[in-house]
Amino acid sequence: MYNFSIFIEKEWDLYIARNLELWVFSQWENYDNALSNLKEATELYLENEKEKTILNKIKWKNYSLTTLSI
Repeated sequence: MYNFSIFIEKEWDLYIARNLELWVFSQWENYDNALSNLKEATELYLENEKEKTILNKIKWKNYSLTTLSI
């Protein structure tokens, strides 16, 4: 099992979902469907990639999501 960092933002009338480690994207008109489609897109990506390639892509990435108050 892999754990991925997901970033979702609303841009105009679409939600854009991004898998930050694999750089897989999805979009939809609502949050839940954008996330669901991203899961499906990520699963398809994982089926077609070799495990070594996947591990090399995620091995060196380390994200921190936080807020900044000014």
